[in-house]
Amino acid sequence: MNKLYKFSALALASCLSLTLISCEQEDNKDNNSSVLLGLFSLVEGAKSCETPGSTLVLSTPVEICSPAGGSGVHFVIHDLSNAFSHSVIFSGGYKSKDYALNGPTAGNVLVNNFNAFQFWMYDGRSTSGSPASAIRYEPNYAASAAVRVNTGLTAADLPIAVVTDAQCDTFGAAATNCKVNKAGGEKKTFCLDVTQTTSGASRITLWLDGKNGANCNVKSSLTAENAVLNKLPSDFANNLSPLDTRTFYLAAGPAGTNSGSVSFGKITVSTETAIK
Repeated sequence: MNKLYKFSALALASCLSLTLISCEQEDNKDNNSSVLLGLFSLVEGAKSCETPGSTLVLSTPVEICSPAGGSGVHFVIHDLSNAFSHSVIFSGGYKSKDYALNGPTAGNVLVNNFNAFQFWMYDGRSTSGSPASAIRYEPNYAASAAVRVNTGLTAADLPIAVVTDAQCDTFGAAATNCKVNKAGGEKKTFCLDVTQTTSGASRITLWLDGKNGANCNVKSSLTAENAVLNKLPSDFANNLSPLDTRTFYLAAGPAGTNSGSVSFGKITVSTETAIK
């Protein structure tokens, strides 16, 4: 009987030891998984950043955030709205935000190569023109080498707020044209790939959220085929140098003495392009 008791006790102790070892191993697995998950989250988080939404002060560019884990190459401008300013410009290549509304010159863009990139949306209602938008990539600050590509977006596609006849009347000679174009697209979301290169121009791809099936919140929905504009480096003539600054800005220009108002929901930036 004593032998049977001793055997049972030893068996019970062995089982308990194995159970404790198993539990300890499971705890270690859980801890390791938590550490790995935390590191993964940290690495993934470093690949993106977010600039909070705001109402822009006219002629005062906002600097867009840069991810901690690398250069920003994919940008989403959420809920952009232009209420009667002259133009809205998303730009890169400038020495600082103080110059980001200016035309590229030796004094205000990067010293080494003077390249500048702009995606601009022109209200048009404050002058004799109609709303328009374009991509501009200008190498070596030479006007003769600048390449400006119209996006083909209409007033209904652009983030132009509806204005009243009374507001149009403040533009004097342009009032009639303004009233013809007083309707607009209200808030719009745009996304862009502006690739990083070591030589030559970037590939620049622009999407309008909701157009051609593009969803700026779902990268996998963004393709060269459903882009508003997709320009390869070879499409930009005479670009021998890259945009070797990856600081970007959003700015609004005034329409004469009109104060206007430009706002955006947020701008998200990623180190990974939508098109691989």
